[in-house]
Amino acid sequence: MPANPAEEIAKLRQIIEFHNHRYYDLDDPVLSDSQYDELYKKLKDLETRFPQFVTPDSPTQKIGGKASATFAPVTHGVPMMSLDNSYNAEDVRAWYERCSKILSSRDFTLVVEAKIDGVSCSLTYLDGILTTAASRGDGKTGEDITANVRTIQNIPHRLPNAPKGVLEIRGEIYLEKKDLAALNEKQAFHNQIIFANTRNAAAGSLRQKDSAITAQRPLKFFAHSFGRGEIDVPSFSQFLNRCHAWGFSVSPSRLITSSLEEVLRFYQTFAEQRLQLPFDTDGLVIKVDDFTLQQILGSTAKSPRWAIAFKYPAEQATTTVNNVLFSVGRSGIITPVAQVEPVSCAGVVISNATLHNFDEIKRLGVRVGDKIILERAGEVIPKVVKVVEHIGEKEILPPTQCPACSRPVYKAEGEVGYYCVNPSCPAQIKGRILHYASRGAMDIEGMGDAVVEELVDREFVTNFPDLYNLNFFHLLSLENFKEKKSQNLLDGLEESKKRPLSRLLFALGITFVGAKTAEVLADHFRTLDKLMNASLQELQSIPDVGEAVSQSVYNFFHDPAACEQIEQLRQIGLNFTQPEKKMSSRVLEGKTVVFTGEMEGMKRTEAELLARQHGAKTSGSVSAKTSFVVAAKAAGSKLKKAQELGIQILTPEEFFKLIS
Repeated sequence: MPANPAEEIAKLRQIIEFHNHRYYDLDDPVLSDSQYDELYKKLKDLETRFPQFVTPDSPTQKIGGKASATFAPVTHGVPMMSLDNSYNAEDVRAWYERCSKILSSRDFTLVVEAKIDGVSCSLTYLDGILTTAASRGDGKTGEDITANVRTIQNIPHRLPNAPKGVLEIRGEIYLEKKDLAALNEKQAFHNQIIFANTRNAAAGSLRQKDSAITAQRPLKFFAHSFGRGEIDVPSFSQFLNRCHAWGFSVSPSRLITSSLEEVLRFYQTFAEQRLQLPFDTDGLVIKVDDFTLQQILGSTAKSPRWAIAFKYPAEQATTTVNNVLFSVGRSGIITPVAQVEPVSCAGVVISNATLHNFDEIKRLGVRVGDKIILERAGEVIPKVVKVVEHIGEKEILPPTQCPACSRPVYKAEGEVGYYCVNPSCPAQIKGRILHYASRGAMDIEGMGDAVVEELVDREFVTNFPDLYNLNFFHLLSLENFKEKKSQNLLDGLEESKKRPLSRLLFALGITFVGAKTAEVLADHFRTLDKLMNASLQELQSIPDVGEAVSQSVYNFFHDPAACEQIEQLRQIGLNFTQPEKKMSSRVLEGKTVVFTGEMEGMKRTEAELLARQHGAKTSGSVSAKTSFVVAAKAAGSKLKKAQELGIQILTPEEFFKLIS
């Protein structure tokens, strides 16, 4: 129990109001959502325990920020409430049980949607014509942003067959990830503010006094809520279908179910699927579907009782830069890495974050000691995205010597990167060996970071051929290596000699040659000798191999040191050929197929291989050249794009029937 609860509550309110102002009014937050939610939950818990200190102006009794004086105020006909947040299944179960209790245990259906990370907006139509667009503001009064919202291309200005009178549609205005990257590049070029995330960029774009500036930003809108009006549908899911018929975009990821367990399973599977979506999502929104039951459940002063946000662990967090180290990659490029005060982000504790390069350090203005926001999406390496408070004085300068071998570093004129050009640099050797042994390359089991580190440090390995000259004497002298472990690694090396040419090409680490390009080259030439003897013109004539890739491949196979290593690998007995792909049939010849969603009992890579065995080309993105899309369970943005382009869509069952 706090010594002085009134004082603790007052202090928390002051802190939360400061962060509300940064988030809602300035569009410039200095805390991640989860860190803010922790403060808010602490305040709410204290006020629950000490209700005598609850006041009407507490953040727990208010919604959002305040309406800006920049725009005319708009009073919402029905308050725009915020959702209660949850980060765990226990809270969601508790919410579900409360709903069941209020509804006297009667059966009810749930609708689950992706929670778009954007800016809330209310659209009011009169007799089907858009008249007013408003921000949420404090929930009761928002800002009139009609002129700016009219520039958003996927918001219909007139609704076909709309009901007479007032109709209010609510949703989220957002920016896609690729558009944020392009916008920030443009902002940096003009020395203007860099947006930390898509939500900030959307908010900043909407608050432009000149709607012509907003029009230059590729904002989009998802309809996700009913405000007010007369509509002839009994449920939220049917309302979303009606919105789609009127021309609104709605969440492509949706689940309708009576089972809470199915909702919890969907939360787990969607965790990875959402990373492939073109827009940012920070969780799911779960709603009771039936409008009549929503009215029975009602709301608190701030949130509806019939809905809850089920969030994923935060992908952004605020922390402090303690130091900056320089990491040397397998190509020799030197990357600055920030050592930060350990902080929880996206479900893991982060202690290092990349700063990319020294131009990025200059753009961010980051120094050792500064408070920063870092970001982590999925399995992507955490990165510093913004300085929120300049505290440090120690400037971060590029090194003059390689931190791994002490040789002078080099920077080509007009390029961003600083390089160590010493081919014998131990850090580069370790990086090249690790890549060569990785799962997508030669897949040498047991050849992990610690093993490679020791092999290179003890000079047992300096190049790829050295790996195959390792013996029991070398391995038994390594830390934690005994006979069985040594034999397993030697067996793994022997097995790697059988890998197809495509895997070897990828393993060699040729600049611009990823796994897919390596497969294209191997399928075209069939043998390494034919590829090595190919002219630059022949390389450039191969589909899906561009000019830069062709030049890089040509240069690699005309480098004496590379050719010497390849000859040694030939003598060791590595496979230099690519097997012919078995063609089950040619029923899909000339077709380009895209797979999206969860295939039942089959990985997507296996489905793509099956399509190629029947003559098709497979692609990871939908375009006008796509022949058809195979849409499985929980299909996302690729399905939507296919629908927009009028491309044929098949279910997995229809696809299997087609090739059978």
